[in-house]
Amino acid sequence: MTTRSLTHDTVTWLLALSVPVRCTPPVAPPTATPGNGSALLEALTRHGTAPIALRRLGEFPACRSIEPALRAAQARNVHAALSSLALIGAIGRALAATGVAWCVLKGVPLALQHYGDLAARRVGDIDILVPPHQVQAADAALLSCGWQRVGLSADEPLPPLRYWHEQRYVEPGGTSLELHHRLHPNPYLLALSTGQVLADVTYLDVGDLRVPVLDPVTELLYLSTHGSRHAWYRLLWVCDIAAITANAAPDLLDRTYRAALRLRLQQPLAQALLLAERLFAASAPQWAQALHQRSSRQQRLLAFAQESLWCARDGAGNPVNRARSSLLSSLCQRAGMRFWVWELALRARHEWRARLAPA
Repeated sequence: MTTRSLTHDTVTWLLALSVPVRCTPPVAPPTATPGNGSALLEALTRHGTAPIALRRLGEFPACRSIEPALRAAQARNVHAALSSLALIGAIGRALAATGVAWCVLKGVPLALQHYGDLAARRVGDIDILVPPHQVQAADAALLSCGWQRVGLSADEPLPPLRYWHEQRYVEPGGTSLELHHRLHPNPYLLALSTGQVLADVTYLDVGDLRVPVLDPVTELLYLSTHGSRHAWYRLLWVCDIAAITANAAPDLLDRTYRAALRLRLQQPLAQALLLAERLFAASAPQWAQALHQRSSRQQRLLAFAQESLWCARDGAGNPVNRARSSLLSSLCQRAGMRFWVWELALRARHEWRARLAPA
C-alpha cells in the first residue's frame, strides 16, 4: 500500500512536535488544530519521532487527540529499549569472552547520550560493528547466545566479506541485529578502516554496563554519510544531527570539519548541518553556509532531501515517485572514481538480486 505525500499542515505539525527536547523550538507553534490527526500520527510513527512528540505534547493542547496512541506506542518503545539494553549487555559479554573488538552503532546508546533518555527515539535493530578478521568469531558468539541468522542457516559459511557489510540475525523475542564489519556498504563513502574506528571508540556507562560507541567525530561523520546516502528520507536522522550539534562540545564541529576535509566529506556533513538548521534551527557553521551558496550540487542535494522527507511512501516506508534520482543523489555525495564504481556495482547487484527473488 502506498501512502500519499504529506500535506503542508501535517509537515508543519510534524516539525513542531519533532524538535529534540534539548533543542530550542525554531518558531512559534502552530495555533490551529491538526487538519488530519491520523495522518500526523502516521507521519510521526513513520519518521521515528513519536517518542519526541510525546515529550513535546504538553506544549500543544491542540494535539491532545493523538496522546493516547502516542502513550501506547511509547510504552512499547520503553520495553523495547530496556530489552535492547539487556541484549547489548549479553552480546558484549559473549564477544568479550572470545576477544572480539566491537562497538554499537546508533540505537539505545545514541538516545541516552544525546537525548538523555534510553527510549527518546524509536528503538529498531541493534547494530554491532566488529573487525573484518573477527567476523567469524563474532558470528559464532552470537549463535551461542541464541541469535539465529536471517537468510542463512547456521551451518552455511558466511559469504565473502567483499560482497556484504552486514549480516542480519533475530533472537527468540523478535529483536533483530545487524552485524557490520564496515560502516557502509560502499567502503569508499567513509574511508576509515574498521580497525581504526574501533581503536578510537569511547565508552558510555549505563548502570553497571559499559557500552563502546563511536567517538564523537566519527559518529557525526557516520550519521551524516548514512543520512545523505539515503537522501534523508527519515526525519529522525535530522533530529539526531540537531540534538548532537545543539549540545556539542565547543570544538566538535571544527574537529569534524577538519576530518571531513581530509576524507572529502564536506558535502554530506554540510547537508546534515544545513538540514538541522532549516528544520530545527540548530545553527550551521559558516563554512556550510558558504558551500551551499556556491555549490549548485549542494543546493540540489538539499532540495532532494527535503522532497524525500515529505513524499509518498510504499508499504515498507520507502520514498516513491521522487522527481530526482536516488542513484544520482548518491553519486553526488563524493567525487571519487572508486566510490562511484562501488556505488554502481552495489546498485546493479541489488537490482539483480531483486529480479531473482521469488514473487
